Amino acid sequence: MPRLLLARQGELESWRELALPAQVRARIVERRLFDRLSDVQTPQGILAVFPFPRLTPDPHEPASLVLVLDRLRDPGNLGTLLRSAAGAGVNAVYLTPETVDPWNPKVVRAGMGAHFRIPLVPLDADILDELRQRLPRRVLATAGASCAYEMTCWTGGVALVIGGETEGISPELEEWSTEEVGIPLARGVESLNAAVAGSVILFEAARQRRAESSGGLV
Repeated sequence: MPRLLLARQGELESWRELALPAQVRARIVERRLFDRLSDVQTPQGILAVFPFPRLTPDPHEPASLVLVLDRLRDPGNLGTLLRSAAGAGVNAVYLTPETVDPWNPKVVRAGMGAHFRIPLVPLDADILDELRQRLPRRVLATAGASCAYEMTCWTGGVALVIGGETEGISPELEEWSTEEVGIPLARGVESLNAAVAGSVILFEAARQRRAESSGGLV
């Protein structure tokens, strides 16, 4: 059952105006205790406590759009990508062991609720093989790819693979991928960070998938 913790403060009465569902309980705590519970320097005075969501991908969805993240170390980048994945209608996100913990507090804050919308699945050899059989196209985003991201087809069953900025993609996932795409940039600009690049590609995929479902009207 979700709960809210509210810091006792001068504008406390404003919290009473929140339209909370009946199953959500709110508790007022002293500011000193609240500040110890929060891991940010200037908390906004409200904390939510939720059980971990248990979301699982549908293995029978033939036209899944999935996101595979490898060696992504920065919590802010991961949270941003999860938020973009939720907005783009991604069916599931798969994370290698070398990727930052998706439940890191910074990831959760940057995700802005994405953790409650998308299945987050640890990637191992068995799941990698299952995805290989289920998704005929597995697209790796790289800076040096000759094919622009908007020139490839993102409809049907497809995976987008994003690697970390420091170490890049692992040899195993590079071999697992079936093709590469890149984002054309202005002269003198080498690359985008992983969160921005992944988001740009995901929303192109979402645009193409909407166009297909609406008969090419998008």
